[in-house]
Order: sequence, then structure tokens, then C-alpha cells
Amino acid sequence: MKKISKFLVIAVWATLIYIFYKLNLLNGDMGNLNKFLDSFGSYKIILFITLSTVRVAALIPSVAFMILGGSMFNPLEAFALTLISVMLSESIIYAASRALVSSSIQSYLVNKYPKLYNQLLKNSTRILAIGIVCPVAPSEVACFLASSAGLSYRKFIFTVVLANMPLMLLYSFLGSSILSPNNNTIVTGVIILIITIYSMWLWNKEQKQYKSV
Repeated sequence: MKKISKFLVIAVWATLIYIFYKLNLLNGDMGNLNKFLDSFGSYKIILFITLSTVRVAALIPSVAFMILGGSMFNPLEAFALTLISVMLSESIIYAASRALVSSSIQSYLVNKYPKLYNQLLKNSTRILAIGIVCPVAPSEVACFLASSAGLSYRKFIFTVVLANMPLMLLYSFLGSSILSPNNNTIVTGVIILIITIYSMWLWNKEQKQYKSV
């Protein structure tokens, strides 16, 4: 049964990547994504949530859909839609990690990111939260390994939502002002930059502390 579930997870991942490739969406180009979603008219909300959820399979960063959502919907709608898709996509990662326990994929990630895995074993929620916010951290890998490290789903999804909420809101507002930049665009950009720099400082601090242990 475990072998079947592992095969299904890998098959779904490969299928989704192929679909994204055929639709020319793998490069994360905002123009392509926007045109593609607009072509579906009233169904674009459902499609936006779907693509934003499965984008992890194609390695498209969530930021692309946060900004895209802001450019297509009003900021609060974009925030709500992105929140739903983030909860769904990270739940899929959590379930996939549990399904692939003791698999070659999990072993590969643990061996490639041994420091991250050990950090998650010691302080999973803190490392996961910083890893999600920090742009230089492998956030999706952190989510996958957090499940492998034994973090409960309740703590996992709570941490994911709290860590993502500030950036989801900011990027939604940023996306809404792309077509007509104003002073708010600059303020939002500066706040995002400050959060980015601070998160990178926290991430580097965690790496240095781990080395000294």
C-alpha cells in the first residue's frame, strides 16, 4: 500500500509539471499567467486557486501568485484566495511527506539539507516560520521536512498561515498597484524589503548558531 501511495504522489507531481510545461506556465511569467486566467472568464477564481495550489509541483514561487492575485482582484479578495491556496498547497506537501516516509525522495532531501532537517527536529515551528518568510531559504523543502521531522498537522498549518499572512497581504496590495504605481506602492515595497532583510538576518543567525552548537 505504501509503495502504491508513493507511486501515485510521484505520478501526480510529474503530470502536473507536464501540464504546466504544455501551458507555458513553468517560467512563472506574470503576463502569461494573467492572460491564461483571464481566458476562463467567471471561472478564473476557481482556476486561480487551483493553479496557485498545485504550483508547488512546478516549483513556481508562491510570491508570483500573490502578486498576480493582487493585479487581478482587489487586495482583500486576492489575500483570501491566496490564503486558501497556500493552506491547500502546504497541506498537500504535508500529506506527500507523510506518504513518502522512508522513501528515496525523503532520504535525498534529508541528505541534501541535513542542517535544515536537524534544525527542524530541534525547533520545528521557529525554523519553519523563518524558512517560509526568508527568500533565500528553501521554503517548500522546509515544509516537506517539517512533516518528516514529526511536526503535527495542526502546528504545521498554524505556522504556515501565520508566517505567510503578512507577505500575502503586502504582495496583494503590491500587485494591485502595479498597473498604476503611487506612493503606496513605494511604501509597500519598502516594508517588503525591510521584512526580507530582517528574515535573511534571522535565517543567517540560525545557521551560525547551529554551527556553534
